[in-house]
Amino acid sequence: MKELVFGHKNPDTDAIVAAKAYAFLQNALGNEVEAVALGTPNEETKFVLEHFEEPAPRVIEKAAPEVEAVMLVDHNEEQQSVADIADVTVTHVVDHHRIANFATAAPLYYHAEPVGCTSTIIYGEFVQNNVEIPDKLAGLMLSA
Repeated sequence: MKELVFGHKNPDTDAIVAAKAYAFLQNALGNEVEAVALGTPNEETKFVLEHFEEPAPRVIEKAAPEVEAVMLVDHNEEQQSVADIADVTVTHVVDHHRIANFATAAPLYYHAEPVGCTSTIIYGEFVQNNVEIPDKLAGLMLSA
């Protein structure tokens, strides 16, 4: 069953790149995941995406019309997430921020570390799972 992965509203480079990287990793592990965004990329992120000739993810306002489950990167707070977060199941969170105002009805995979960006955590998951990072994606992750 397909899931969406996305960063926070008003996305910065880490939010966009972490979603793309985590979707790539999850797909390599056999899941069906699409990276989307909760807002238009800022100028820095547009520059990075253009530099690596990578398209921006499509922007969504709601997830429930498309999927039953989502994965969050670079955020965990409900007010920073998709408008209908209460209507979907959160299956994964990968984040480097504080944990606040976050509750789920079901168990989930949660990976948080106090590092500079979420892409650093996701890099570790690539290594742990022995999944090679394509050069373009590695460059995007370094830009986060």
